[in-house]
Amino acid sequence: MSDLNTNRQSRRARVMASLYDYSTSIAESKAGSNRGLAAGTAASFLALGLEQMEKKNRESLEQDYEFTEAEVEAVQNMALSAEEYQKSKEKFHFMDRFMEKMVQHTMNEGSADAEELSQRLHDPSRSKKAPLSLILLTSNMKRLSAKMGVVFKVQYGLVHILTWKRPTKTLCVLVFYTAVCLWPHLVVALPLLVLLFGIILPAYIHRHPMDTPELIKVPRRGQSFLDFLNESNDRSVIMDMIDEPMSEEDSLSQTYSTSSGSFHATKKPQSASSIALQTLDVAEEVQTSEKAKIVKKNVSLLMNMRDLQNLTTDLLNSIDQGEKMSTDLVGFKDERLTTFIFYVLIAVTSVVLFFGKYIPWRMIFILSGWVFMLLCHPKAKKYLVTLSNNNKKGKPVAEVTEEDADSEEEVGDKKLKLPFESFDRHDIIVDDKPEVRVVEIYELQKRDLFKHEWNLYAYTKRLFDFKDTVRVSGKLPHGVDALTKVHPPPEWKYDFGYANNWRIDQKPLEFLLARGIDQEHLSCRDDTEGWIYDDLPVDQDSTAEFRRRRLFRECYRYSRPPRKVTL
Repeated sequence: MSDLNTNRQSRRARVMASLYDYSTSIAESKAGSNRGLAAGTAASFLALGLEQMEKKNRESLEQDYEFTEAEVEAVQNMALSAEEYQKSKEKFHFMDRFMEKMVQHTMNEGSADAEELSQRLHDPSRSKKAPLSLILLTSNMKRLSAKMGVVFKVQYGLVHILTWKRPTKTLCVLVFYTAVCLWPHLVVALPLLVLLFGIILPAYIHRHPMDTPELIKVPRRGQSFLDFLNESNDRSVIMDMIDEPMSEEDSLSQTYSTSSGSFHATKKPQSASSIALQTLDVAEEVQTSEKAKIVKKNVSLLMNMRDLQNLTTDLLNSIDQGEKMSTDLVGFKDERLTTFIFYVLIAVTSVVLFFGKYIPWRMIFILSGWVFMLLCHPKAKKYLVTLSNNNKKGKPVAEVTEEDADSEEEVGDKKLKLPFESFDRHDIIVDDKPEVRVVEIYELQKRDLFKHEWNLYAYTKRLFDFKDTVRVSGKLPHGVDALTKVHPPPEWKYDFGYANNWRIDQKPLEFLLARGIDQEHLSCRDDTEGWIYDDLPVDQDSTAEFRRRRLFRECYRYSRPPRKVTL
């Protein structure tokens, strides 16, 4: 049976090889024509098929071969290197190999277009990226669309500023522009102010909310000056410039649809033979250079799709990393770190605002640009890794040799931590007083008028008096059967101590008066247990009676969870 399969595979390989030779010869002889382009595409697919068949044959030979125990042990020891070798061998994805074959069989060897495409295909930085995948490309576009809200906000914000749809924004931008023209150092100071009062302080208020009193709303009187400025029946020139290209596109599309409709209406039916003759005539008239341009355009489209996919992947990874770093640095996830950054920004902003006109900004920007680009040089990497490792170990830089730097370079790439991840300052004390609130619950008991025995019904948050809406509707309140199931609100915790540190309100009458609860059908008896009994009307037809008492305990909140920074 195996011999029969082998014969079939060899016969199939011979047929594909002959077809590959035939299509290759046609592609070379008819270069630049439609037939040559089709033959080149077929030769590309056949070449990939032959490579796949050879790969399967090699794998089957490796499986049929019986190894000795010593050989099996040797292969297991070198399995890691074999995997790395296999990965290094398979550099190109199927689509990359197909494009390489297309360039080889459909374009003249040595032409400028072929060299350009081949150079892009074999670019080392490109080969390290992920191959073309429609699933990954679609996923990236979906994630990118979800994060494009900021871009659209900026777009519409600019339109509103330029068209005076938001007079406050327009006037603020004009004031900002005037201030920057008068004091150029505000270009550095204003982003710091935005970071301080637009990001760090709102993050602190989110983590440690303040009690804001409710303000009484005052009715608006008269007309706002900004509304008076915005009153106009005319449109801005910017809106006319934005709407003009859209109107031109609409007119072009209408003209095209009308002309195409009239063309199809006057078109006469043709036979299949005449259409084939016209196609051959057109193919003979097309120049070789134009065919090469078509091939280059299609191959470039596939390459650009892969580059776009990898670009969106890098962009999304950068956005995710930026959001994570922003949450860690300025989101008060580590309150000592964010507090230290806040103090540093306050000091830097003060220096820039008060002494900015005496600082040589030109020299600072020039030196900063040069230093940044020099640090990005590949030869500077080992010095940066060595310096980082020396700072961790506490050794001077002079004691580390070049061999140590080379040996620690790979370790530094994997275990290198950012400076803020190991930040610790004992001189910054964050000891805010926790917020205190009171959680209350009602212990509701029920008894039958004929048994005279009180039984626990539930722990509920409703007083369940005679006029309670749930009781009037004939329903029973929702609750739990144990105090351990009563949890504090989200982000809050109970006080430390006993598990059930609930206290009984022994002054129920004062509680009813303070809450303004109607006591017509409630009664408080002289006991220290704090029970509030039903005082039902005489004509009330009911066989059950309820009593309740108020239980309360304190809960604390030291801070809310940090708010995650998202675009």
